[in-house]
Amino acid sequence: MSHLLPQKPHVDRPAPDSRIVTLDDEDADEVFAALGSDVSRAVLAELYRDPATQSELAERVDTSIQNIGYHVGKLLEADLITVVEQWYSENGAKMDVFAPAGAPLVLVAGGHERSVTVEKNTTASTVDGLANSDD
Repeated sequence: MSHLLPQKPHVDRPAPDSRIVTLDDEDADEVFAALGSDVSRAVLAELYRDPATQSELAERVDTSIQNIGYHVGKLLEADLITVVEQWYSENGAKMDVFAPAGAPLVLVAGGHERSVTVEKNTTASTVDGLANSDD
């Protein structure tokens, strides 16, 4: 039987603009608080791999959907992730689909001058290369 509501249509990801957060940014506390948990970091890493619903994240990270809901809330508050789509479950319930709010996220331990230098010299491909290097 075919479904009347689309269950998993294609998800358009947000534009890959990097976000640079320094220790002295006004939103640094919120970002670091959101990333202070292993589960939150695992959720964010999973969303960089592929957008997902809370139930999919619970399965991927091997934790409860209630725990995922808490960490997704913290990541949303810190503007690290965003809702990019809504899918429908088999019973017709709407499910938010989450993805990173941008890529890459760069955390800089230094003042504004250093973040400007990083911003000028950092591209998504540069950060991808650094993240994937074995050194």
